[in-house]
Parts: sequence; structure tokens; C-alpha cells
Amino acid sequence: MQVYGREFQAASLNEIHYIILETMKKMPKGKVLDFPAGTGRLSWMLHNEGFDVAAADIGTHWFCNPEIPIVKGDLDSRFPFADGSFDYAFCVDGPEHVENMYHTFREFSRILKSGGLFTMSYPNYSNLESRLRNIFYGVLEPVEPYAETDCKNNGHINRPPYPLLKMALEYAGFSIEKIQSEKIKYNQLFLAPLAVIIIIFTWIKGEKGKKKYWLDETNSWKILMGGNGLIITAKKIR
Repeated sequence: MQVYGREFQAASLNEIHYIILETMKKMPKGKVLDFPAGTGRLSWMLHNEGFDVAAADIGTHWFCNPEIPIVKGDLDSRFPFADGSFDYAFCVDGPEHVENMYHTFREFSRILKSGGLFTMSYPNYSNLESRLRNIFYGVLEPVEPYAETDCKNNGHINRPPYPLLKMALEYAGFSIEKIQSEKIKYNQLFLAPLAVIIIIFTWIKGEKGKKKYWLDETNSWKILMGGNGLIITAKKIR
């Protein structure tokens, strides 16, 4: 797909980069980290909007932007950047590939300035379709057998529902500011009566459900009936 006159092959859901870009057009310019950068489509978009972009990925040979510096980095290791280096950081479709998202989120917090924004996307494991799949299949997605010859590309090995992902972000010193879905999942609409029952249950549980399970967020319409991907923006508060 062509973006700003350059051809990119993107592994993430196509809509995610454009949703992020529309948000960033309204933000003050600053220093940005795109990790994992993949072929560099988001990096190129942000670069063309005037942001000072640095990129990282475990496979730097895929990156298509000679104008933008890229370094080899592993989301499961210490990031090759100093503390407080960036105003913004992006992890598009990365958390589901890491062995320890608590470590990954702590590293994003470390390299961000105080008040910096971290935006990540990952599969929506809390929408109704995923919840029903878990009931019938006993797993949220098909299993990804370990491949010894390709141990760093084993697919989705970390599959937290929204409350556990939020908990990991808060442990890392983030506070969630915004939740978006990449699109409306129309084939879920026939499940709307079940969604209404869950929302009524959430209302009945009230403050107890909100405090113990974050039901007000987990069972919100945008997550429950959301698409295949969630886009979460969190602010570094400590």
C-alpha cells in the first residue's frame, strides 16, 4: 500500500495506523519511538507530519525508511534508549507477541518523559466474539506451536483480556486516557441482545463490579462490541 508516495507492506490491521495518525495531527510535535516498527509505515506517516521519529525492531532489514534511524531492539529485553528520551511511544500490534508484557510496558514507561503518551494496539480479546470463542474452544485464538527455528516470530503468545492488560499498564506507571476500536465489527451485531444482558449485569454489580473487575470499562460498548483490534493511549504518571 502506498503512503505519502512510498510503498509499504503492513502486518497490522490497516485502519490502525490511520486512526493513530489522525490523533497525532492534533498533538504538539515531539520525539517519537515506533517499536516494533515493521516496514516503517507508521514511522513514515509521523515523520511526514513533522515528528522527530526513531524506530526499533528485532528485524531491522524490513524497514523501508533510510531517512529515519532504526536500531535493533527486543521487546522482551532492555530497550536501547536512555531514560526519558521520548515524548510519544507507539507499540502497534506488539504486546501480543511478548513473553512478559509487564517488562515491556515498564520499558516503554522508562524511555518516556514524565507525562509522555504511550499508544499501543492489540487484538480485542474482550469483545463478545472472543468471549464466546473461549467458551466453546477453551482458548481465545488458535494455538501457536513453538518453532525452534523461528523463536522470535511465534505469533500471538500473550493474550490478555482488557482488565489484565490495564493492570499491567498501571503497574508500569501508566493511566489509560483513551480507548478506540479499529472498526465496527458488524458480524457481532446479532449478539447485541447478549451484550445488553452483560451491560445490565454490569449495572447491577455497580461499584463492586467496577472496583474488583473494572466492569464499567471491560463491559463498555466500545470493547464488548468492538472490532478485532483495540487502540489504547496511556499517559505516564510516574
